[in-house]
Amino acid sequence: MDLLDWVKFPSLTLIIIGQTVVMAFPWCFIGYILLVDVLTLPDHIVHLIVKYPTELTMIVTLISTLLSIITSWFFKSVVNRASQHYFSELRSITLFELRIAVALSTAPTWVWPQLKFPRLSAGALAVFAVVTLLHSSWSTLLLPTVVQWPVKMTGTELDLGSVAFGNQLSVDLNGYQANGVQAPAFETLNILSLVSGLAAVDIEGGVQTSSMFSFNGVSYDRSTGGILPAIEEYSGSSNPPVPVHTSPEWGHLGRDAGTHQGISKNYTVTQQSVTANVTCQPIDRSQNSFSTIQNVTQGPEIAFATWEAIVNCSGNLNSQLYFTAANYATDQVDPGSEGFLPVVVCPNPGATTFNPNKFYIFMDGLYKYDFLPTTVCEVVPYLTTVNVTYNGGIISVDRSGTSPGLTSSPNLPLSQYIAIVVAYQAGANQGMTSNPIVMYSELEDYWRGVAEFASTQLRSGYTASGVQSNMARSTNGTMYIITYGWRSEAYTYIYLLALITLVWGTTILAARYSFMKEKTNTSDPSFDPFFNLSDPADLIIATCESVGDRHKIDDITVGFVSAAKRGAMFRKKLVVPETV
Repeated sequence: MDLLDWVKFPSLTLIIIGQTVVMAFPWCFIGYILLVDVLTLPDHIVHLIVKYPTELTMIVTLISTLLSIITSWFFKSVVNRASQHYFSELRSITLFELRIAVALSTAPTWVWPQLKFPRLSAGALAVFAVVTLLHSSWSTLLLPTVVQWPVKMTGTELDLGSVAFGNQLSVDLNGYQANGVQAPAFETLNILSLVSGLAAVDIEGGVQTSSMFSFNGVSYDRSTGGILPAIEEYSGSSNPPVPVHTSPEWGHLGRDAGTHQGISKNYTVTQQSVTANVTCQPIDRSQNSFSTIQNVTQGPEIAFATWEAIVNCSGNLNSQLYFTAANYATDQVDPGSEGFLPVVVCPNPGATTFNPNKFYIFMDGLYKYDFLPTTVCEVVPYLTTVNVTYNGGIISVDRSGTSPGLTSSPNLPLSQYIAIVVAYQAGANQGMTSNPIVMYSELEDYWRGVAEFASTQLRSGYTASGVQSNMARSTNGTMYIITYGWRSEAYTYIYLLALITLVWGTTILAARYSFMKEKTNTSDPSFDPFFNLSDPADLIIATCESVGDRHKIDDITVGFVSAAKRGAMFRKKLVVPETV
């Protein structure tokens, strides 16, 4: 068709252009969703949706209905026109075929199928289904749903395994004022590491519990896992944590996802962790020894007991001093009401024989704690990478996500620091249950929790003033924003595009058919462009060949009278005057 054809038939031209413009919208919309994977609404609209969900449904329904009416009207108009051309060329058709023609012209209209006319029945049913589903298709396309928007994040954190950090920690541990700084710091650390260790034990009194540990306003699931919060909103203080968003990449949406709040957020970040394999068992006295020496000093009104716990682990000696109260009258500890649990780390963390790969914790329960035999816990600290989940204000360290290829033993200063914290903690202990199997398991979890918290506290101190580039390592993660929008779902959108394309294609084909017929029938005196096959009034007037002004067709009076003939199909017949 040339340009003149488009000008000669403006109504068909406008229908083609209008239907194409309307149908181009879902193609472009779905294409953009497939490109970005997730298309989200702005926060202020999301908040309105959460506050007024019913109103949202009503608005989307109204818009979908309007678009459905427009596309159906375009479709009905060209099909009506094409049907009129097709059936007007037939000398005779059955009333069923005429009914199908009217149904196609006024779609969607249901016509009961007839087995005698399978093609017409199937065609009418297909058109009815397509046009009827148009409304649901627009609603499915336009209605936003709850989506999870994954946003990649990259950043840096303190690398406890770096050579630069190991050298700096060694200098700080052995510095001139190290002892003066460590003592008050460990006094603060003392109670916190106790809580951390207990939180790592998920069996209390023989009962399985879900433990939680809170440090600096941050809640950890069971233990800190030796990590520092990497998300600012989980830092628990006004000081910013490790900067995860150093070089943020917010996907393909072209806007800062860091300011996009949605309904809620959760995060998964791959971070460096410090933990330990802890194995507890009774002492092997063929290689090790553990003994305690007690000296009682009488005061004016109270007696004091000085204890020295001495350990020999494979030739390495270490000792720990304790001070407790004693019975003033007997100079003895009451075994019925008081207990004593001396703990010693071996080798001495400051000794040249200290091994960074592993050290031992010796303990022996006395008096009320005598159910605990002399026990040795082997502690093997190591660095690894773990997946950390930040969700609902709680930090969870997924140890099952540990990558064996990225594990390594920590450097000497880091192991020394962990051992020093454990040694300082040795003065405050807890009694365990009397079941030896559960008891050893609790001890292992307890000391692992203390080691992990010590690493978190160390990481926090060296991160507060900023991380030097030679002590940093890269980290990455994903921020999941729960919000309203659209997510690419291949099967759903294939259905929508197939249905919309079918309607558009049928509209174009019917319009093209009408173009060709009207171009050839313009010189045909029998062709009536004003006759509407889908209009019952036109059909009635056409059957009786009434004469008059077509503009006054709506003023014609018709009536129903009783059928005169016996055996008539209907008891009534329609009477139309022959002239107007």
